[in-house]
Amino acid sequence: MARRTTAAAAGAALVALALVGCTAAGTTTEDDGAPTDVAVEAYVEPGAHAQDRVGSAAGRAAMIGVDGVTVADDGTALNDAPAGITDLAATASGGGAAPELLVSNYSETLGDFSPEVGTALLASVANRERVARQLAALAASEGMSGVQIDLESLRGRDRAGLVAFAETLHEDVRVALGDDAEVSMAVMASTTADGYRETGYDLAALADHVDRFVLMTYDQHGPWSDPGTVGALPWAEHVVTAAEDEGLRADRIDLGIAGYGYVWASRGAAADAADPQLTPAAARRAAGSAAHWSARDSEWSASLDDGRELHWSDARSYRARVSLAEDLGLHGVALWSLNSLALPSP
Repeated sequence: MARRTTAAAAGAALVALALVGCTAAGTTTEDDGAPTDVAVEAYVEPGAHAQDRVGSAAGRAAMIGVDGVTVADDGTALNDAPAGITDLAATASGGGAAPELLVSNYSETLGDFSPEVGTALLASVANRERVARQLAALAASEGMSGVQIDLESLRGRDRAGLVAFAETLHEDVRVALGDDAEVSMAVMASTTADGYRETGYDLAALADHVDRFVLMTYDQHGPWSDPGTVGALPWAEHVVTAAEDEGLRADRIDLGIAGYGYVWASRGAAADAADPQLTPAAARRAAGSAAHWSARDSEWSASLDDGRELHWSDARSYRARVSLAEDLGLHGVALWSLNSLALPSP
């Protein structure tokens, strides 16, 4: 869902946050205890403490996105699912949240999402049909309630294949899981129509086969760019507007929320051997008194004496984005991920 530069590191650095107040599954609450209108999805990767995080979040989340299974490099099949996803799905369901199985084109060899894997899957009718069948069967066997397509870093050439894959998968998931089962899709953020289309999304056509879209309104900046916000609030609103202009209804959009941050070394300094992604708690510890909250961006930042620069999103950022989702009339919000930030209290 997000760039998986720190799946293990983020899980190891988790700091427990107190969770207070529960409402009906799938809603958050305002400070006065009144339910809000936005649904919550929280993502999780298998690993240390993941099941406890899901158990704590499930009572207030409508969906738990379980990451997940990947497509083989040649696009012909799924790789083996990671251990632990069955237990995560059971814990989510037991707490009242619907578990979704994520499928992605993340490549362990590349250490990132692979355009080539995406094209190998989407350009072949046989591959699309085989993988869709496997996904639906796997979701059923693992106790999932639906499937989320998380194919990232695609190219314009992949648009038609992605629509065809979504159509086939939607049909297979309904057969395997029932008529109420959903297929959702994670969508890389763009502020323009061309940006969406160039990264493989024909949103208007996809809307015929996808029940809900999660806009990944994070990774605006990262280790691949100059320092900057992980996902500034005004930028996130522009991303939503562009998606609506491309044909998505607000009530089928979830706003992605980062539960992490990045650190950049000083200019000219050698790259730090440590992972540049860090948990909000680790970012706050590193920043100390240099931490600065931006009311405009609803994010934290810090410039340190040694030249490092940090930007991160935390529980306060989460609440600001829940409010934005309400203001925009969106279906909900989606937090990446419970491995680095426990689901914040309202």
